[in-house]
Amino acid sequence: MPAYPANFATSGLTPDLDNDQTPEQKPYTRYKSSRLRSKKPLKVRGDRGRDREAEAGGRAAGAGGGEAASRGRDGGGYDNGRNEGGRYDAGQAGGYGGSGDRPGSSTTPGDGRGAPLLRKKRRGGWGKRIGYLLLFLLLALLVFGGVSYWRLDRAVKASNARVPADVKTVLNTPAGDVASTPVNILFLGSDKRPGENSRADTILLMRVNGSSKTISQLSIPRDTLVDIPGYGEDKINSAYAWGGPALTIETVEGLTGLPIHHYVELDFSGFPSIVDALGGVDIDVPKAIDSQYPQGLEWTEVHFDAGPQHMTGEEALVYVRVRYSDDDFQRMGRQQQFMEALQKKVNSPFSLAKMPLMAPDIVANMTTDISTNDLMKLGWVKFRTPAERNRKFVMVGYGEDIGGISYVVLDEDANQTILRDFLAS
Repeated sequence: MPAYPANFATSGLTPDLDNDQTPEQKPYTRYKSSRLRSKKPLKVRGDRGRDREAEAGGRAAGAGGGEAASRGRDGGGYDNGRNEGGRYDAGQAGGYGGSGDRPGSSTTPGDGRGAPLLRKKRRGGWGKRIGYLLLFLLLALLVFGGVSYWRLDRAVKASNARVPADVKTVLNTPAGDVASTPVNILFLGSDKRPGENSRADTILLMRVNGSSKTISQLSIPRDTLVDIPGYGEDKINSAYAWGGPALTIETVEGLTGLPIHHYVELDFSGFPSIVDALGGVDIDVPKAIDSQYPQGLEWTEVHFDAGPQHMTGEEALVYVRVRYSDDDFQRMGRQQQFMEALQKKVNSPFSLAKMPLMAPDIVANMTTDISTNDLMKLGWVKFRTPAERNRKFVMVGYGEDIGGISYVVLDEDANQTILRDFLAS
């Protein structure tokens, strides 16, 4: 460093520093020249300002700060650790190597390399982590939802492709959106047995009214004597054997006078897998059942105890189809009871959480013209419909033997009243 007069520290003069000096020889270069000429102290505010001053001093003094700090403490050096014009603190300029004499300053022992005196606390660290976590969960949910919708849409489109061409021509177009306009949906449970033509073992007309949050079910006995277009009078389930779902739709429309907007067909061979996918169903059996049930070409004995029962898919299939222990009306009552139990199971929180994964497997066992979006809208209507607005009806009549064949002859007056109640919302 350059030599200065011995009385320089008390002379009140400011040293002239030329540009040839090294950074270690320029301890005052951190101040602007205007402040040196005016001899005004550098204004700092609070601890943050002192931190900036100390950091600047550490960069300027570097490794030589220790010497300046000792001069600041011993009264030697330039001006006993302070410069009158610049309020230079030798203790702070010493690379944070000494404890400065500024009141209120807080310093820690340094190593002369200009390490920060005070470490600033990181603000918002946990907030950022939580934000990143929420963003990750949102992205994962979007990906999961997208993949689930893609799987469901693929299964529904495959189901739509199985709809016969003649069915599309006989269905009526709804007047509006399925979520707000009443729609009539025909459910068919087809029964395919070895050596026999397929028949509609279950015929159920469902009316969904999203605006009034009402769902009505109308069961039609399979042995009902009706006029089948092009074939004359016969059992209504014969329409499926002669003309498939298209002729069945026309026959139901002629019987009820209601337009059919959509149809869903379930082959009973896929019935157990749907129930098992939901974890079974809980049904309160009103009375004990002892009967026979066909298994292929053989008959087997079946028994159901009265009271609450948890049924697997195969057990539920037998329960809704067994018919030799009572009449067809009791059988339709069991079918509606099963439908109610199935809907309750579908709407349970556990099933709703699994639905994105189960829905494609369920739809794979059905044939329907309902699109993916309309299917989701109908599910939303069902979820919003209270239990007391799920109504069940059965067309009534009496049994009659005609030509050695047992039929159900409908009571026209009574059924007109039932249809009016079915349509009421």
